[in-house]
Amino acid sequence: MISCTTRYLVSLLLGLSLTYGIANANSIDELFVAEAPSVDEVNADIAIYKQILEDIIDKKIPKSLLKNAECIVVAKVKKGGFVVAIQAGKGLMTIRKGYNWSNPSLITVSSASLGLQAGLESKDIVLVFTRNELAKDILKANLKLGAGLDLTIGPLATDVGTKEVFDKEIYYYSDGVGIFAGISLKGSSMASDDLANEGLYGKKVTSDDIFSGRASTTANSVVKLKEMLQEKAPK
Repeated sequence: MISCTTRYLVSLLLGLSLTYGIANANSIDELFVAEAPSVDEVNADIAIYKQILEDIIDKKIPKSLLKNAECIVVAKVKKGGFVVAIQAGKGLMTIRKGYNWSNPSLITVSSASLGLQAGLESKDIVLVFTRNELAKDILKANLKLGAGLDLTIGPLATDVGTKEVFDKEIYYYSDGVGIFAGISLKGSSMASDDLANEGLYGKKVTSDDIFSGRASTTANSVVKLKEMLQEKAPK
């Protein structure tokens, strides 16, 4: 089910778009649907997330950090507003299981902040967690990024050596452009996208079901995602 908070954020953004003329704000409303998508629709979304993740890994993330990664999140996030900036998006989370990567749990991202600002930004983000239990706790408890969590902008691959120590809990990467470019995800929350996961796995499942292996899928996009991660982010 879509939370009341998410419905409020989307409705507020659409109201602001009518008042202040934010272009394409309806595209944020399309992030939230009322029924489970088909497996083909979810396959197409995962293929997009895979390409985003692969591009950012190749361009920005140090191999030494990927070796220490215990969880990876990739999402497409849109942010717009005038007095209230609203951020909403969708993506996926996968955790490391030994030397392999789990099937993905589809997720939503949302937040709102006050401040005199205007415009619309679309950005692709990647979060690299060094503790997978923390990532799972965020989905379960709806914890906010940056609220007591060690979130920091990740170093570029060109700026670190092979012996770099990664002592932060979450490293943040983005290919965002626009007026909000560079704004962090502090204050954002992530939650399991139950409808998208139902579409992918063919039944109602939790993120625990997915990460434990109790929920399985042979979707082609998932196979390709895991193969890419095995190549780009080996233990």
